[in-house]
Amino acid sequence: MEFDGALIDALRDNGRLPVTELARRLQLPRQRVQERMHSLLESGTIRIVANVHPSLLGIHLFCDVLIWIDGPSAPVLAQLRSFRETTFIAAVAGNCDIVVEVGAKDRAHLEQTLARIRSTPGVRQTVSSQLVHIFKSRFEPDDSLTQSALHQPDRLDTRIIETLGKDGRMPYRELGQEVGLSIGAVRARLGKLMESGMLRIACEVKESSTARRMQMGASLRLSGESQPVIEALSAMPAVEFGATSVGNFDVVLTLSGTTLQTLHRTLDELRSLDHVSNVTSWMHLDVVRESYE
Repeated sequence: MEFDGALIDALRDNGRLPVTELARRLQLPRQRVQERMHSLLESGTIRIVANVHPSLLGIHLFCDVLIWIDGPSAPVLAQLRSFRETTFIAAVAGNCDIVVEVGAKDRAHLEQTLARIRSTPGVRQTVSSQLVHIFKSRFEPDDSLTQSALHQPDRLDTRIIETLGKDGRMPYRELGQEVGLSIGAVRARLGKLMESGMLRIACEVKESSTARRMQMGASLRLSGESQPVIEALSAMPAVEFGATSVGNFDVVLTLSGTTLQTLHRTLDELRSLDHVSNVTSWMHLDVVRESYE
């Protein structure tokens, strides 16, 4: 449904947006928006949960891994999902069979994880590109975090994060009761966590849902300066994630769109950018994981 897609898009950046604000953005009656959001949440089509910045979990290095396999993908996907370091896993159609993002605490940890992936039964070949600078994502990069984010959350902050990990839209009154704080105190703490960039209340969509936007991965090779390309990509609404990288590609992207035609136009737009010499792409068929744990 077009309404569902618009509602989900409005919740992606801030899953705690008040229903009144959602109705204003969608230009629809408040009651209709509230009822539809409740229906989507109750059916499990969407869930709204807290996601913490990866640096809080000690994740500082990222690597994009393209994987080719022999045999069915299900056993390989299950094995990859058992690795805590695989922050993103998707079965894809196109250039390869599976795409994985690896998050690691340091170089040795990254190399160890890549070796485990290569030795996974069914994995025939891998190609890795280490991410150098993430310029667009659901979180701010480490060097863009505000000063308040430089300190680890205390016990009460941690309780707030854990509670919102189960229900990101829990009312302030209930949240305060859960963690032992007044409404004003819990509102202030949550506001500080979100403003710092360390916490994001996200809307996640069930993979089988027709409300989910189509996703595509793309990797670019450049023939000149990267900064003009980065600025152009950052301004494109279809780019959900973008990072410069070293290895097989110069830029790694995740694209989204409501139709195949939209994604087709986005790929043509990428090919037309100055300094882009090659675009390699693949469709996300099944996103098995997209979170930091």
